[in-house]
Amino acid sequence: MTDPGPPARGASHADARAFILAFAAHAGRGGVGAVALVAAGALLEGVGLALLVPIIGLILAPDETGGWVAGLIGGDATGRLTLLLVGFLGVMILRALVLRWRDLALFELQNRFTLRLRSNLVGALAEAPWERLARVEHARVTSLLMADIGRIGSAAHFLVQSAVSVAMLAIQLLVALALAPLFALFALGGLAAATILVRRASPNSAVLGRRIVEANRGLMGSASGFLGGLKASAAQGASARFADEFDAAQRGAAAEQRRFMRSQTNSRTLLSIATALAAAGVVAGGVLAGVSAPVLIALIVIFARMAPLAIQLQQGAQQLIYNGASYAAVCAAEAELRTDAPVAETAEPPPPGAILLERVTYRHGVGGGGVSGVTLRIEPGEIIGVAGPSGGGKTTLIDLISGLLAPQSGTITVGGVPLARSGWGATVGYVPQDGFLFHDSVRRNLSWGDPGCDDAAIHRALDVADATALVARMPRGLDTIVGERGALLSGGERQRLSIARAVLGERRLLILDEATAALDPASEATILAGLTALTPRPVILIVAHRAETLARCPRVIRVESGVVREEPVAAPVR
Repeated sequence: MTDPGPPARGASHADARAFILAFAAHAGRGGVGAVALVAAGALLEGVGLALLVPIIGLILAPDETGGWVAGLIGGDATGRLTLLLVGFLGVMILRALVLRWRDLALFELQNRFTLRLRSNLVGALAEAPWERLARVEHARVTSLLMADIGRIGSAAHFLVQSAVSVAMLAIQLLVALALAPLFALFALGGLAAATILVRRASPNSAVLGRRIVEANRGLMGSASGFLGGLKASAAQGASARFADEFDAAQRGAAAEQRRFMRSQTNSRTLLSIATALAAAGVVAGGVLAGVSAPVLIALIVIFARMAPLAIQLQQGAQQLIYNGASYAAVCAAEAELRTDAPVAETAEPPPPGAILLERVTYRHGVGGGGVSGVTLRIEPGEIIGVAGPSGGGKTTLIDLISGLLAPQSGTITVGGVPLARSGWGATVGYVPQDGFLFHDSVRRNLSWGDPGCDDAAIHRALDVADATALVARMPRGLDTIVGERGALLSGGERQRLSIARAVLGERRLLILDEATAALDPASEATILAGLTALTPRPVILIVAHRAETLARCPRVIRVESGVVREEPVAAPVR
């Protein structure tokens, strides 16, 4: 995945619009229910505010007739006040319940939205062709999955809160218009003018959002580099330099967050002052115009509730534009990964038979390496050594046979059927030189290769990899934690466990890519003997530079300058 570059002019609102439309599409029928709850909550808020006028009137002037309230419910002032208070209490209790249901529904919507985005991105990674995955920057993906989708979650929160604020403001404005139309319009005009001034005074939230995306990416890259090179940095006395680089990246990210926070606080301050001035103007005008005390008090309450909602709406808009950069970055990454993704095929593995490459060519764009015109036949159960200089094309050939790469020209068949990655991959075991272990137990690491295996199968695999004694020495046996990437083990121990995992399950192809390089010759011979004795035995491709390793293979092919040729064998398998 490549950096999408700086946003074009106007991209800020386009990103925010795309986010809003995507969230609305995601909401579906659940969104309709949430909207209904938002509307119901706002309506009940309006009813409660409207009831304040007669309640305040009866409190301030209990001996007056009571106007429309007296005509509606009759009785004396105390009775009318009691009924109004009971009604007000009932409305507020119902409102509290509706708001509870509303908040739960909105939380589910925003939570499922971010979960879906994260799952889609991981799914795109899982389905992407290897040639695209090989160019993926891990720090960028990690930053997208954690920091950026977290910010998208914040944007979703502000979006639903903004929807609530709009509904509440609309109802409160209608109540204010019903009580005192002229003063309500004056207050609305003041809020609108203040919002325009705040927007012009605020810096571009989209630019700040883009900067924090890049800053978080740099921070994640620094952390990943440090964690990946802990041993080397400690051995070379370079840990302090890593810490300094991380600190610099962290300060950069904090500076961008500080800029946005300053922008938000400035906006909030300006809007708070403007709403206070508008409220003061309404009160002063109401007093001069002789507006009744109950209506004036109700207006003050309404405007006091409208002010924070207006501020919340303004800040929500800023957050949507600010976090829109994260949504755009996640969408761009997913689109890049899904470009040229293979079409899903049957998960059935190909039938038994030989692996046949006919005039296969694959050339890499960067560096021009690869293989050309390869014709090769591999019979079931064969053990083949793969030799050749670095950069000669060994890895490309292995990736083609395993199905990671598709030929640019020529064909690869297994059992007479064109190789399909989806079905073939489940029968392939691959062991890289540096091993591949999680920060988990030996049992969990091994069963990752065959989730349905039992302890008996694990112990058989350990026997093949000459690792039974190794696990027996561990303090908790199969339940011993191996450390991050197997850091608590030696290189040879990691390779043994990786080989054991690779042979678990029904393998038809086993690739050892310098997988015994950290072992002494005697241990290597023992492991290769165990692999040779497997029944049924998969095709075993052993990529190696050591002559003694290749000498154990009954057949050796050499890959050099993209050309594959048979090579004489120095000695039979021992």
